[in-house]
Amino acid sequence: MATEHADAAVSISAADGITLQRLSRAGGYTGPNDGVPGPNTWKALQQTCKGYGYTGALDGAPGPATWAALQRLAAKGGYTGPADGVMGPASWKGVQTVLAGFGYAGPVDGVPGPETNTALQVLARIGGYFGPYDGVLGPNSWKGVQVVLTGSGYAGAVDGVPGPNTWKALQRIAQRGGYAGPIDGVPGPNTYAGLAKLLLRSEHD
Repeated sequence: MATEHADAAVSISAADGITLQRLSRAGGYTGPNDGVPGPNTWKALQQTCKGYGYTGALDGAPGPATWAALQRLAAKGGYTGPADGVMGPASWKGVQTVLAGFGYAGPVDGVPGPETNTALQVLARIGGYFGPYDGVLGPNSWKGVQVVLTGSGYAGAVDGVPGPNTWKALQRIAQRGGYAGPIDGVPGPNTYAGLAKLLLRSEHD
C-alpha cells in the first residue's frame, strides 16, 4: 500500500499538485504553490479533510461554535488569541491570511468586507456551496464554511503521509466538483478534475 501511494505521489502533475496545494491552504498550508506537494501540503490537506463529512447541524447561521472554528482556522494564518467565538481584528487578520490561498487579494487589515466574504465563499465551495461568489454571505455560504470548519470526515492521522483515508476524503470533496467515481482511495484524472473545479471562481453549478 505504501508503495502504491508513494508511486501515486510521484505521478502527480504540476497542475494537480498546485490544485492540492491551493486546497491545503484551508488546513493551514503556507508554502509555495509550486506543484510539488510535500509533507506540509499533505498535513494541511489532511486537516482540510477533517472539515469534510460533518454530520452535525449545518444551519447556515453562524454562531459561537462557527466563530470559534473560524478562529481555529485563523490560527493557521498567525492568529494567537483564544478560540472564544468572539471575532476581532486579530481573528480576521488570520482568516484573511489563510484566505489568500482562496483568491483573497485585499488588505490583511482585520476588517472583513466583500473581498473577505468572496474568498470565504470560495472556501465554502469545498464544503458544498455552489452559489455565486458575490461577497454576500447567506445561509448556503455559511453551510459550506461550516462543513469545512467543523466536519470530521477524515479519520486517519495528520502525519503528512497520504494514504487511503486521505485520498478517500479528497474524493468525497471532489464530488462537490462533479466527481462521480468510486470512493476507493485511488485518485485519478477525474478526482483531480473535480477538485480543480471547486477552485474555479468563474464557474457556477
